[in-house]
Formats: sequence, structure tokens, C-alpha cells
Amino acid sequence: MKSTNGSLTLLVASLALTACTQTSLLKPESGNTASAIVESLPVLFGTARFAVSLDEKTFTGAAGELHEDTTGDQAGRFGWDPSHKHPHIKQEMKFLYGSTTLTAVDGDKLECDHLRHGDDWRLRCKRPGAGDIQLRRVRQ
Repeated sequence: MKSTNGSLTLLVASLALTACTQTSLLKPESGNTASAIVESLPVLFGTARFAVSLDEKTFTGAAGELHEDTTGDQAGRFGWDPSHKHPHIKQEMKFLYGSTTLTAVDGDKLECDHLRHGDDWRLRCKRPGAGDIQLRRVRQ
């Protein structure tokens, strides 16, 4: 009976921890012209949600379908060093990328590409008439 209760408690605790939403703040490398909040659910529980504040508007939406970056081209495009490695992890984590269209309340659209590496998200959004803006996680 004690074994069953212990196993049940462990199962409930594991499910509760895996169902937690992680929230990340993203900013450009320099300046405060934009920001983004990423709410990332565990992989089995749904899709990440983005809220990008840019030009006095907030654009929201969900991450697009993720694809594995097997060549490293996408990781480089988002600013990752090609020699990036985790020294204490035998199998390197994957870079996953995709695209999405975010929408403001007034109906304006913002096209963004996104990259996920573990729990780290990066965004590249196409600013109408002003080029791309790249957003990275703020380190605390």
C-alpha cells in the first residue's frame, strides 16, 4: 500500500511539474525599441504563444510548426555561434525553427520567424519598411 501511494504521489508531482508554463522576456540586443513575451508550454501540452510589443502596438499569436535545423543555417541566422556546445551534455540539444504571423487588435500583421533551443526562444520579425528586428532572451 505504501508503495502504491508513493508511486501515485510521484506521478502526480511529475505531471504537475511538466504542466508548468515557462515565460521568457525577449529584447533586442541594443535599445528598447521592442520587446516580446514567450509563454512556452511543455511540448506535449500545446504550442508556445508570443506577444510582441513594437511601434506602440502589441502583436499576438502562436508559434508555427517547428522543424529541426539539421544544417545549422537557421541557428546561425538567429545569432548562435556554429561552435555552440553544452560541455556537460553528451547529445547536443536540437534547434527548432518555424514562422508565424502575429496580429494586433487593429488587424495589423507582423511576420516573424522563431527559433527554439531547449528553453531559449529567439524571434526575427519583419518590421514593415524598417527591416528585421531580432529579439533574444533577457538574461537575469
